[in-house]
Amino acid sequence: MCMKNPDIRTTNPNGSNQYILDPRQKICWEFYTTPNTKTFGNATQSGIKAGYTEAYSDQITTTEWFLGKLWKLNAVMKGENKIKELMEYPLADQEGKMDIGLARIQADLAKYVTSTLGKDEGYSSRTEQTGKDGEPLNPDTQSKINEALTNYMNGHKGNTK
Repeated sequence: MCMKNPDIRTTNPNGSNQYILDPRQKICWEFYTTPNTKTFGNATQSGIKAGYTEAYSDQITTTEWFLGKLWKLNAVMKGENKIKELMEYPLADQEGKMDIGLARIQADLAKYVTSTLGKDEGYSSRTEQTGKDGEPLNPDTQSKINEALTNYMNGHKGNTK
C-alpha cells in the first residue's frame, strides 16, 4: 500500500483536471490582459500573482490553456481589423465604377456591427418568441405537447397515428 507523503506540496490545490478548470487560470489571464494591473502583459508575474509556483509561471506561456487563450485573443483582433479594413474600403474604383459585391459585404458588416456592438444604442435585432399579445407562435403547439405527455404517462397507449 502506497501512502502519500504529507511533506510534498501539491501543485494542483484546486483538484483541476481536463474536466474541472483551475480558477487560477482565469485569475492569471485577467491579470495578464487587464491594462490597469501591475502584471499587465507579464505572464510570469501574472501567474505568480494568481497563485502558481514560480517554476510553472516561468513556463505558463507554453501551456495549452494559455496558448489557446492567446490564439483566441489574436483571432478576435484580426477579425476586428478585417472588419475595419472592409468597412473603410472605397466602394468605387478610380473610374467611379461601383463594386456591388463589396457594397453588399459592407452592408452586411454594418448590420452585424450595429446589432452586436451597437446594442446599447438601440441597434439590436430581435427574434420573436411569442405571437401577438404573448400568445404562442403556433397555438396548436401546447395542445400537442399536452397530448404527447398524456400519452407518455399512460404507457404509450394513446393515439399512435
